[in-house]
Amino acid sequence: MKLEFTLWCEPPKHTAQGSSTILKNFKTGKFFIGKKSNSNAIQTKNELTWLLMPHRPQKPLNGALKCEIDIYYSWRKSETKKNIQKGIMPVIVKPDLDNWNKQFSDVLTRLAFWKDDAQVYDLHLRKFYSNKPRIEVKIEEFSE
Repeated sequence: MKLEFTLWCEPPKHTAQGSSTILKNFKTGKFFIGKKSNSNAIQTKNELTWLLMPHRPQKPLNGALKCEIDIYYSWRKSETKKNIQKGIMPVIVKPDLDNWNKQFSDVLTRLAFWKDDAQVYDLHLRKFYSNKPRIEVKIEEFSE
């Protein structure tokens, strides 16, 4: 089975790791690493959930999975017209791809695209600047 779809949106720039902070337990006075309840990461997860919901498979994908995700951000305002005319250009600023993918994979798992993100044996992630912001997703079950 193969899933292929495009999410027409401005890809999120906030990750779950960005919402972690050092907090203090007022009863014991000890510090710990926790998440802010009003963080942008929670809002981002909710938005991704709503965007991905219509693309859910009827039942979770089984076995080993190959996953390709291309992320296209809008051009920065500071970008030169020369670069914009090229069409697309790699993004080399935050968010980091590995952190971005953790949050995206968690949402896919929560929506039952697969049973567990450990099923992904082959993962290709790329991020670009483009005139048309979007997220392109391809998920394919391994076949011999």
